[in-house]
Amino acid sequence: MRKGLSVICAAVMSLALCASALAEISHPAGPGQLGYEAVVLSKNVSLRPTTNANAKAVKRLNYGDRMAVRPIGKGWCEVYLSETEGLSGYVLEDYILIDPAYIIIEESTPVYAWKATNAKRVGLISREEKYPIIRMEGNWLLISLRGAAGWILRPEGEAGGTARMKTSNVLRAARNLFLRENPRFRESDLDNYYIFADFDALTREWTVTFDNRNGILTVFIVSDDTGEVYDGSQGNG
Repeated sequence: MRKGLSVICAAVMSLALCASALAEISHPAGPGQLGYEAVVLSKNVSLRPTTNANAKAVKRLNYGDRMAVRPIGKGWCEVYLSETEGLSGYVLEDYILIDPAYIIIEESTPVYAWKATNAKRVGLISREEKYPIIRMEGNWLLISLRGAAGWILRPEGEAGGTARMKTSNVLRAARNLFLRENPRFRESDLDNYYIFADFDALTREWTVTFDNRNGILTVFIVSDDTGEVYDGSQGNG
């Protein structure tokens, strides 16, 4: 049985003055074995042995580094690096992007400081470069630019709508409903559950599954567009 939550993939980029840019966006897909996939958005991010911001770093992470993480609250994530490296630790969630989507640029694309083609240009992206998407708003994408960020127009043919909710917010919403429906439970009791969160890009819904490790599953559906949480199905696995 897999241990953890769910994962992966993706984030940012593309534009051409007033015209939509040509690019390919890869959306999150696929199961993971431990936590969520995450990418580092800043330069020289500290991996610390505890959730103390003053603790001496055990490693420095660089922009674009990828790893598995598990949100643990209060702005921190537990980090698992590659099996070959064998390192783990903690990073502040502000410096990473969890469960991202990526965009691959198919033509040179200008990047703007704001969501307007008459805004200040802060960069020019070369074709075939790949960037993580931080947020989607209408016809615009906010992408990560090696420690900075900028806006580009969405590629032609991409569906409208807003960015996906952060996985940590999805889990929090589902956990809150689970606890309301089970008033005898304490939040610490959920540490004994396997919890999985999977996003469906077609329906724009999250399926959050609580597995009590004894064959009983509790399922909730979270709407990515509204944040509404409702019961899925319950039964034996």
